[in-house]
Amino acid sequence: MLKLDIIEHSESPWSSPVVLVKKKNGTWRFCVDYRRLNKITKKDVYPLPRIDDALDSLSGASLFSTMDLKSGYWQIEVDERDREKTAFITPDGLYQFKVMPFGLCNAPATFERMMDSLLKGMKWKHCLCYLDDVIVYAATFEEHLRRLRMVLQCIQTAGLTLNHEKCFFGQSRLKILSHLVDKDGIHPDPGKVEAIQEFPTPKSISQVRSFLGICSYYRRFVHKFADIARPLHELLKQDVKFEWKDDHQLAFARLKYLLTKDPVLGFFIPGDKTLIHTDASGYGIGAVLVQIQCGLEKPIAYASRSLTPSEKNYSTTEKECLAVIWAISKFRPYIFG
Repeated sequence: MLKLDIIEHSESPWSSPVVLVKKKNGTWRFCVDYRRLNKITKKDVYPLPRIDDALDSLSGASLFSTMDLKSGYWQIEVDERDREKTAFITPDGLYQFKVMPFGLCNAPATFERMMDSLLKGMKWKHCLCYLDDVIVYAATFEEHLRRLRMVLQCIQTAGLTLNHEKCFFGQSRLKILSHLVDKDGIHPDPGKVEAIQEFPTPKSISQVRSFLGICSYYRRFVHKFADIARPLHELLKQDVKFEWKDDHQLAFARLKYLLTKDPVLGFFIPGDKTLIHTDASGYGIGAVLVQIQCGLEKPIAYASRSLTPSEKNYSTTEKECLAVIWAISKFRPYIFG
């Protein structure tokens, strides 16, 4: 990093420890533990786009391109007055970053702001940006080329560098934001699905939490997710002894099955007939947003949540009404635009 002019020698009064994290390929990733610095840092609240919103905006597209900025954070310089705060400890003394390092709490917000400013007027219309991933989409080849040219010119003008190994152009089916997308709809990432399929039966609370974490990322694909996962969530409660029972195994197997049978969600098409189906049980409420496309009901998104202790005391009619109200609120962007 010193040869690449990423870091420099430091006489800073600040210091953070270095942590080496082993990668899947056996090599090591250099990281700095900035937790103490982050604790006293004024937080930047600039928002990241919602992944659901980003995926929904691809409706109508048949060609997709993704571009990855090479070591994206390192393409943003750190103000000379603040470099000392990034100092880290080595056997040869202190070094500090000249560019924005990974691990700073405000790094994602800073990067997203930069990309939004760079692609102003094009984001959500011609392209998407989620941190260092830039996505270009269009319905026709000619329009796709035009949009690609506009985005690439902006990136070139800003002096940013792309990682060519992670760039894919003019694809009819492409992995975008951990989902597989084509003109017909949205699928879970096959790699993540395989990880779910091969996940071993949990032997501890931490393993239950890990399994629920990866499944929850794709909960929009599972009808009544909250109800199905409820036994597993019960294990995460405080003062609950870990004991794997039949209902836990059933929930575990059910989630695996539902997420590995290649579920697909359609794109929302404004103007098409839209329906919301709701349901309620003694433990949760659920809803599914569907549209009539090609004469058939096509699911656009599933949603569900558990009932609060007080809501569990509602009558059956009240629970059903709660499900309707909650579903309208949950799917408001689709219903009201």
